[in-house]
Amino acid sequence: MNLTKIKTFAIILCLLLSTNALASELAGQTELNHFQVFSQSWVTKLNRSHIKGIQRMEILPRENGAYLARYHAIDPGSIKCIVKRTSSKKKGLIGLLKYIETVYESTGKTPEIARNNHFTATKRTRITEIFSNTGKGWR
Repeated sequence: MNLTKIKTFAIILCLLLSTNALASELAGQTELNHFQVFSQSWVTKLNRSHIKGIQRMEILPRENGAYLARYHAIDPGSIKCIVKRTSSKKKGLIGLLKYIETVYESTGKTPEIARNNHFTATKRTRITEIFSNTGKGWR
């Protein structure tokens, strides 16, 4: 499934959730705790495997002869979790994982200097991911 289809599905699901068509009441603390543990490991996995993460940092030549180093990262401190029970008879759960992905940039006269220089945050994107749990773990 390509990224556009995933984003479209996520938007539709968010709209449905906001109308309480699929999710009704907030889940208990135990379910929230389990989702928070899952979310922390999910974000760690995303940071480790991000195509533009720190391990695969972009180094781009600039017009002035300098170099720009850029990478993306999710701040684990930005994670917010919400868990709701569904109105289905299967007693499933819906988990909303919200976090901020930040783009960091640095410049330098050489690619190595740009890679090792001080990075500053240049862009922040708020992201919401939707997961479900019907008793077989978060998916």
